[in-house]
Amino acid sequence: MRIILWIAAAAMLGGCAGQMPASVKGECKVFADPGFAVQGKRLKDKQWIGKAQETGIQVCGWKRPTK
Repeated sequence: MRIILWIAAAAMLGGCAGQMPASVKGECKVFADPGFAVQGKRLKDKQWIGKAQETGIQVCGWKRPTK
């Protein structure tokens, strides 16, 4: 009985073993790397852009822009 439960659990959790969750793969297709350093006018803009670019660099493999 335990073996059957282990096999069932392994089959259900097998989809989670990929490099990147499917939801993140979809996001990386939607948002493209701008290819240059984006700048904002206000501090809040700069903070949001910096956070979005850093996420793209870490999660989607974007190249870090040169200044």
